[in-house]
Amino acid sequence: MYWTVFQNPEDVHKLAEMVVDFMRIMLPVMTDEANVRRFRRIVDAWDNGRDRVMRGAPHLIVVHSPSDLSFPAADCAIALTYLEIYAYSKGLGTCWAGYFSAVAGLHKPIIKALDLPVDHKCFGAVILGYPKHSYHRIPKRNEPLITWR
Repeated sequence: MYWTVFQNPEDVHKLAEMVVDFMRIMLPVMTDEANVRRFRRIVDAWDNGRDRVMRGAPHLIVVHSPSDLSFPAADCAIALTYLEIYAYSKGLGTCWAGYFSAVAGLHKPIIKALDLPVDHKCFGAVILGYPKHSYHRIPKRNEPLITWR
């Protein structure tokens, strides 16, 4: 697996704008009402100065791999998970860039901006930066649903 790190906040902002542009293109042809509402909220927020794609994060880390390997999606997801744990230990905040990851292989301007090797595919990305807020405990979670045998 391979990593591409976007260090310049302006580059990250431009990538977010490309995601929003893709959503604008897709809105007139989408039929799933839930996705239409979601995309509309993101586009409207962008038009009002709020970045709901990259959340104003200064950095983006993309993990990519040749797509013909045995389990590239799982390998990359595991690597990103370890990256999140490591970043937290260094005082950094991360969040999976889901909207970006979803369109990274679909929108030509993003494909060009990523400039990945020809046989590679983006399998995930995280935004990274110093968090505005610190938390003294993790959020309360539901009890796990486990069947013991």
